[in-house]
Amino acid sequence: MKSVRPSRLDTAKASRSPCLIVVLRSRLALAESPTWPLKEFTLNGKKFHDTRLGEWTGFYDWLRDSNGGLLGVRYWLSEGTELLEEHARVLTYTKVDPSRHIEVYFSERKDFDANLSADQEFLYDPVFRSDDGSYALGFAMDGLSESDIRNLENAQADWIAFESLA
Repeated sequence: MKSVRPSRLDTAKASRSPCLIVVLRSRLALAESPTWPLKEFTLNGKKFHDTRLGEWTGFYDWLRDSNGGLLGVRYWLSEGTELLEEHARVLTYTKVDPSRHIEVYFSERKDFDANLSADQEFLYDPVFRSDDGSYALGFAMDGLSESDIRNLENAQADWIAFESLA
């Protein structure tokens, strides 16, 4: 069952720098923080902490189709983030290129256009861990358009409740 994401208009009032949270679990789960940076937060009551790898842990690219539509995000692995490979490898909505990157898709579509998917963003992409060993990635959404936000709102994902703790 798909959860409904809060209206983009609500979060846009709170901040100009929202952050997309991607939770690496069996079904794609997304959340939106109205601001970044984050140190700790809860998602549906589960507490996540910054892993102290830094606010920038590698580049990320927004994956787009040939029409520019947002399909997902590619997170380039770096020293300290390789551990995410094993968590992402078993997920149906990800594609892992060992020691290189993890691709997270927001729908069944995976036919991205390489020429439109090379943003090399590096604003903010921390790694978070819950007490039970779940991982989440944060991505600054500053470079996303309103059309991209609409694509995210239609993602085949569970939108989960976000609450900042620090």
